[in-house]
Amino acid sequence: MYEIDETIYQRFHEKKNMIYRRLWDKSLPTYGKMFEVNIENHINSHKEGYSRIDFALVAAGWTVYEKFPYAFTWERENSMDLGYGVNWMKNKYPIQDNKNFTEQVKKAAKVYGASLVGISDINEKWIYKDGFVRPSSKSEAESKKKVRGGDTSGSILETPINLPKGINKAIVMAIEMDQSAISTAPAQPAAAAAAIAYSKMAFVISCLGEFIRNLGYRAIQCGNDTALSIPLAIDAGLGAVGRLGLLITPEFGPRVRICKVFTDLPLVSDEPNLRFIKKVANVCRNCFKCADACETNAITKDKEPKFKGLNISNNSGVRKYYIDGEKCFEFWIENSSDCGNCIAVCPFSKIKKYVSPTEFWHK
Repeated sequence: MYEIDETIYQRFHEKKNMIYRRLWDKSLPTYGKMFEVNIENHINSHKEGYSRIDFALVAAGWTVYEKFPYAFTWERENSMDLGYGVNWMKNKYPIQDNKNFTEQVKKAAKVYGASLVGISDINEKWIYKDGFVRPSSKSEAESKKKVRGGDTSGSILETPINLPKGINKAIVMAIEMDQSAISTAPAQPAAAAAAIAYSKMAFVISCLGEFIRNLGYRAIQCGNDTALSIPLAIDAGLGAVGRLGLLITPEFGPRVRICKVFTDLPLVSDEPNLRFIKKVANVCRNCFKCADACETNAITKDKEPKFKGLNISNNSGVRKYYIDGEKCFEFWIENSSDCGNCIAVCPFSKIKKYVSPTEFWHK
């Protein structure tokens, strides 16, 4: 499934992620910068895919993810009566058949909007050692206002992360990103596809978390925070990690965003998809489409994966193809959004027709 060098591997410090590193690491050319740096220049350039309408689409796509205060909560502070009463929620729902119940939970996740769902045991290796912990019942935008403004003092990015005792299962979900929009990468419709997927996953985990609490169990709702999503998704049978450093799924390739809900529900875990993992390994060994498409050569063309990362934003110790996050993020700043080139060209994405940004709007 994956090889781990135990002499190298350590739990990851979330502050080393590029989104946080640009706030405190003065050695980076992207220090203190974010997407707004070049947006007005892009809009004034009249370049296809970078108009004010395109950027409006992207920014609006983040609305639910950024503004909904209960998207990433670890617990329900109080049981608000929405007209259904609350007394019936207080005791644990008796589960007679764990396998059947697991399928019901997966069905609920898909009803709420998940494209793919898998269950895994929680491997502590994948939990961040420390990182940013959102205050309860605050939105992403509100809770990170000071951090995004440059306040990284004290332990704001170094809070130890420990899951409550008894939380031992992860419900891992993938949200498909729009195929047509992704095909325009690196133009802004592709960034909008990612933004919308993040808002969808915030909605999905909010609903699933409340569903679990309504049954008397605990739920911890997570996006990219709290733990590494890709190895959890692999453990849950959703796919494999590819040359481009992202989860590749059989259904959608890397055209997905990942979220998860940690819980104490007695669920039956899925098995990793070993056949697909082997297939991805064989394809990525000889396919360099993502590396060729990368604007800053952030994706390696090494024939074989390695155990050692390129910089502190890599979590060394796992045998895989490591991405140079520093170079990748440099293009993000230049592009005024994330990119998506590697996702668009990956053969597992199954994009048969690529459209221009203009065609996207008129399709």
